[in-house]
Amino acid sequence: MSSIMFNSPVTKDDSDFIKRLDSTNCPGTDQINLILDEVYAYSKKNILKVKKNLDIIYGAHSDENKNGLNQLHEHLMSQITVFFDDVVLESDKDKKNIIKEIEELLIEKNILEKELQMKIPIDDHNDVPLIDVQINIDKALLGCRKLKEERMAELYKLQDEEKHLCQLLDEKPKYSGIKEMPSATQLETIKNHLIDLKNTQIKRQTIYLENKAKIKSLFVELDEVPILQFDKMVLGDPSEFRLSKSNLEELQKLIKRLELQSENQSQISMELRTKLNSLWDRLQIDVTHREHFVCNKKGIGKKVIQELKLEIERCETLKRENIKQFIEKLRDELNDLWDRCHFGERQRRQCHIYYNSEFNEDVMDLLDIEVENTKKFYQENIAIYNLIEDRKHLWNKMIIMQEQANDPGRLWQNRGGQLLKEEKERKVIQKELPKIEKELKNLLHIYEQNEGKPFIYNDERLLDLIERQWEDMRSNKKTIQTKSKIQTGIRAQTPQMATRSKRKIAPSSSSQVSKVRKIGMDHKPLIIQRKQLFNPNIATLVPLNSTKLNEITQTSTRNFTKYHGSNDDNGSVESYSTFQV
Repeated sequence: MSSIMFNSPVTKDDSDFIKRLDSTNCPGTDQINLILDEVYAYSKKNILKVKKNLDIIYGAHSDENKNGLNQLHEHLMSQITVFFDDVVLESDKDKKNIIKEIEELLIEKNILEKELQMKIPIDDHNDVPLIDVQINIDKALLGCRKLKEERMAELYKLQDEEKHLCQLLDEKPKYSGIKEMPSATQLETIKNHLIDLKNTQIKRQTIYLENKAKIKSLFVELDEVPILQFDKMVLGDPSEFRLSKSNLEELQKLIKRLELQSENQSQISMELRTKLNSLWDRLQIDVTHREHFVCNKKGIGKKVIQELKLEIERCETLKRENIKQFIEKLRDELNDLWDRCHFGERQRRQCHIYYNSEFNEDVMDLLDIEVENTKKFYQENIAIYNLIEDRKHLWNKMIIMQEQANDPGRLWQNRGGQLLKEEKERKVIQKELPKIEKELKNLLHIYEQNEGKPFIYNDERLLDLIERQWEDMRSNKKTIQTKSKIQTGIRAQTPQMATRSKRKIAPSSSSQVSKVRKIGMDHKPLIIQRKQLFNPNIATLVPLNSTKLNEITQTSTRNFTKYHGSNDDNGSVESYSTFQV
């Protein structure tokens, strides 16, 4: 800022300035005149002393006297000029410093106004001494400086906090490069950023602690100790674990690795325990030894697996020592599996090793392999065998109900709503049997497509057996109806005919009433031999009041309502429709 702005007289002529002081009653004029008077009197006194000395030395009118006064004048002016130049220079310097400070204050004012986004009021500077201008501006900026200091202190604090959080999260600080004073909006943005960082830290810390507990549990379960540096860091001091994205990704990889190892060891342990139980059963190992061993060998750790292997090895040794007994056990077990799989004689004869009369390790190993293969076959097709049993149960109930329907005496024995119960049972069978057959056929088609061979049931293709069974049922039904008419020699009564017959009986005749009752009670159901393809030992006919039908209903082990297949009978609509009375 120039001196003109503050009405500075530094650019005016000194004489003009003195004349102005003389013509005006400015403050300080008397003091200046006093200074001038004192300087004049002091200078006059000393100059007169020098003149007197020159007069004495050279004479009052000598040339030397004149030269001495000239020299005095020159020397005095030289000294005075130097002195006052220094004084004026120092004064100008002070004025310039104040002006510079004022200019700096004004620059600071402009910066603060921009940073604080506010207007800083300052008093008018006209006819005001420079020092007062400086003081006023400085006072006006004092509060703004304090506000700036507070904001900068808050900025530094937020930057330190961000730096600390970024170190924990292994991320680059976002606001560490800010040097100037931030605005209130910038501070709020930084605070929100820190909140996000803290939430991220809490989230990652939670994930880390949860995974740490899981990893620790897996190490204990696997009977392992951490060897890798990262594994040790995970299970070490939580404050030393950096919650970086890469570390969390490595954490997930570690969990997957341990879980995979756990699955593998679980599978190995299960296979070893299954094999050991099989060996124990075949060797008839004492139950006390089994319970004691199992009680002390829980889990899937390395030590447990090693001890299971040692026990299996011990049992294998016993197996070889008792090879004959072991082979006989294997044959019994294989025969039981064949029964469960409904293998016919032709299928069984294909296993030549079963009929081998030798007792050696080769026969034992081959039998063991055959047992395991048969077990595997049964487990892989357990759904088919379950459906076979369910269909067999419904089929037998259907046959029994058809035979009951062909019994003329059932109309006389309709006590307790038996006909209504039969009708309900018939509807259940008509609804569930098609569903089960459809699902069974689908599984059989899938099996034959995948295996490239038919599914054999008692030496016969099961799909062919089902179709043949329906054909036999339809032909047997016609035969039964024909034989029933021939053997009874009468036409089966309908309920209406029975009613009309009852009305003809005289109520007063006790002998006739007794005769009718005797006929109804002594009636025997007609027994017709029929071929049972699934179980030929089941009786072909039971009396209407027999408990056999109820027993079949109560011993059902399958909830048929869980089948949700279509009612499409796959070509057997005619077969199901024949189940009518």
